[in-house]
Amino acid sequence: MPKEFSVPRGMRDTEPQEMAKRVWIEGKIAEVLQRYGFKMMEPPPMEHLETLEAKSGPQIKNEIYWFSDKAGRNLGLRFDLTVGMARMIANRYDLAEPIKLCAVTDAWRYDEPQFGRYRHFRQWDAEIFGSADPLADAEAICVGMDILDSVGLKEYEVRINNRKLIESFLRKIGVDDQAQLEGTLIVIDKLSKLPPSDVKGEFEKVGLSGPQIDSISELCSLKGPPEEVLSELSNTLKDQSADVGQGELAKLSDILTSFGRKNRCVYDLSVVRGIGYYDGIVFEAYDKGGEDIGSIFGGGRYDKLCSIYGKQDKPATGVAGGIERLMISLERASLYPKLPEAAKVFVASATNDVLPRTWETVAKLRRAGIATDFDLKERSLERQLEYAHSMRIPYVIIIGRRELEKGIVRIRDMQDRKEKEIRIEDISKELS
Repeated sequence: MPKEFSVPRGMRDTEPQEMAKRVWIEGKIAEVLQRYGFKMMEPPPMEHLETLEAKSGPQIKNEIYWFSDKAGRNLGLRFDLTVGMARMIANRYDLAEPIKLCAVTDAWRYDEPQFGRYRHFRQWDAEIFGSADPLADAEAICVGMDILDSVGLKEYEVRINNRKLIESFLRKIGVDDQAQLEGTLIVIDKLSKLPPSDVKGEFEKVGLSGPQIDSISELCSLKGPPEEVLSELSNTLKDQSADVGQGELAKLSDILTSFGRKNRCVYDLSVVRGIGYYDGIVFEAYDKGGEDIGSIFGGGRYDKLCSIYGKQDKPATGVAGGIERLMISLERASLYPKLPEAAKVFVASATNDVLPRTWETVAKLRRAGIATDFDLKERSLERQLEYAHSMRIPYVIIIGRRELEKGIVRIRDMQDRKEKEIRIEDISKELS
């Protein structure tokens, strides 16, 4: 019995129907990115392992695909697109700032496969280098929102916070040891997934006292419209009202109002994202119709990353989203348009002696920009029609000897099975 071959765990085949949806989505994404002035690029699919570790630490080896090549060099498949972009521009002094780069391509992670998460996935990414102003963060948030709008998704929410504010608050209540600070942020990042009964215990594991836990819980419970949360912050922080992070959130709120985008944004003080990575405004977008797939885009400010890869200390912010998760959201909401699954027209030969005219017609239609297919097996007319029907091709042009003598062809609508005769020279016009 022949051996059956399968794909590696966490990988999958993308079949034509799904591929058509993905191509449509990625076309919409690329159009929005271009409209915002981002320049398309692509980092290499693999980097030196030390490049990937520089961003996320040596523990990243447990989460990615990495290997030694034949020359003994340690390499790793990219797990996101930010690293490659930051490395590329870190030592570039010839680029006018701000530098706006984007990509729509593949990435790999050695995660446990689950619903909406695969080890190989598609991702869109937009990064802005060279601006420390919250205007750049607003730009990243707005491009993400416009991408969701462009594919028809309306029931979503963008949750925004500022790591500067959270970390400043933690230090002021005595969480100033770096290991304890990072441990606390990890717990905060899990708050939405933890049962309320487990929260106190998780904070106690990192050495927090009861009053500290109460203060953190009170702050992280703040969520709502930006102006309301900012007002609550002034009362909660009191003497900390001049906090830089709070000021950046206030400016961001004004910018989002001017862009007409604040209605789908909430300030959520429990959002912290990548623990050792982000250092300013952070955000995540969720499909309100199905949060179990996780965020459908996210990002934030990372002003220290470029200095790791080069001589420049270049501020940066960005946003990225998974294509597969976005596809799940669109499927749930039945938002896909009717997409072509095959050619628009099939040219069928009634007999073999008209094959040259069939091929001429196929070439003419394709040059006119009409997706056209024909039979490659010289089958009977009946079998050709069966094939066109199985491929869901909407129209069939039938070319026969008698029709050619009259300078016409028959065109059949495969849905209602009705036929009509048209002049050969009018074929392209009729199909268009």
